[in-house]
Amino acid sequence: RAVLGGFLAGVAALTASSAQAMDLIDDRKAKQNGFDIIYEARDLDLTQAERDGMAQIRQNLEAAKSRIAESEKRVDSVLESYVSKAYWTEGRNELRRQVGTLRFDINALADTLPKAAKKDVLAAKAEFLAAVDKLDFAMRKKNQADATAALEKTKAALDNVIAKLA
Repeated sequence: RAVLGGFLAGVAALTASSAQAMDLIDDRKAKQNGFDIIYEARDLDLTQAERDGMAQIRQNLEAAKSRIAESEKRVDSVLESYVSKAYWTEGRNELRRQVGTLRFDINALADTLPKAAKKDVLAAKAEFLAAVDKLDFAMRKKNQADATAALEKTKAALDNVIAKLA
């Protein structure tokens, strides 16, 4: 009797669920915006640099310049407010976010320069990263005075790198 009841419940469930029409969505606009980039990562016909996305980003130098300008603006405003308010965790996260993009974009722009200029930019970048390490350490120690001084040195070092890139 229990088996028959289960069987009838299964038949009722199957007849209740009717077939539905399949909806087709035109995603050409999303594809133009780069939404399908995950599929490029799986395409074995592309080179590894293209699958990683490195080649596409390095080809667009104007986008790299705009990301550097945005990162500088965020270091000057957002990071400074976090340090002044002693929001240490948020400040360290913001610093690491900006340094991650800056490191890549500075290298991409330095690759387009002549050898001597590239050497100067990379030396200035090393000074900037050393200043960033000191700022990160001061924020980890939660030392307001050291963090404020290190932030000023970091901003000056970043301005120096940007001046050498121009």
